[in-house]
Amino acid sequence: MPRSANAQIAVNLYDQLLSERDWNASTGWIGIAELLLSCRVHRERGWQPLDGLDVVVYRESNDFGMTSTGQPNAVLRRAESLTNYLSEQLRIPRQELCGRIGLYWQQPQISNLQPHNLVGHAFRSIVVTALERFGGAGITYEEEVSPTAIFPGFQFTTRSQDSRIDIVARRGNEIVALMSTRWRYRHDRVDVVDEALAYGGAARRLFPACRFYAVIGEFSPNRLTKILGNCPPTHPNPCITAAVHFAPQLISNGLGENGRVANLRSLEWLIGQTFTW
Repeated sequence: MPRSANAQIAVNLYDQLLSERDWNASTGWIGIAELLLSCRVHRERGWQPLDGLDVVVYRESNDFGMTSTGQPNAVLRRAESLTNYLSEQLRIPRQELCGRIGLYWQQPQISNLQPHNLVGHAFRSIVVTALERFGGAGITYEEEVSPTAIFPGFQFTTRSQDSRIDIVARRGNEIVALMSTRWRYRHDRVDVVDEALAYGGAARRLFPACRFYAVIGEFSPNRLTKILGNCPPTHPNPCITAAVHFAPQLISNGLGENGRVANLRSLEWLIGQTFTW
């Protein structure tokens, strides 16, 4: 499907930042962070600070709060750690960070819109842009592709009639990779695994070397393990080639979560994979 106008706004902003900065495959994640992460939440009256807190909102806003003794709870403490780490990585003074991220949500065409669907489309299109900019030559990408159009004759009974594959990568006429992109997802609805089982099998019947990647912006280790459990090396017969986070160091170093998400791959790693497709 053609890219939506709102997703194109995100891509245009990413391209603009790329032209202003000396980014490469290892630093391209910064644009995603600056555009899509925010210290604000969307309410009925638009974007508002999170109860006066000056931290990155990395999960549901109602998880942030104080304990019964008046101390920051674990989510809020980790948010402070993440915000400090992000400030260091972006080389933005801590007191200025919240005013300088979330650029996408500050755009006049976007600021009054409900963000949930917008962020998924924006994230997907920025990932494609990064792969095109820094990845291997000769690979073309298409967004929101009907599975029945590219896998004729296959039945996808577990998927809806209007389902779409987020990203399809081709080298010439050969499909070399499928990607399911999710900015956030609920722990009890990990649709990425179902997509991998449905589409990955059809893809490998026609294109045996085709890989399936989950590309995500989720920060919760409990949710990430639902995908990582279907990836190597955890699963003996995995349906997902790898779980790719746009910046896993924000989880390991920023939130201090290590062991459970150690097998997360980075956007830089995914860009490197395109040279092998």
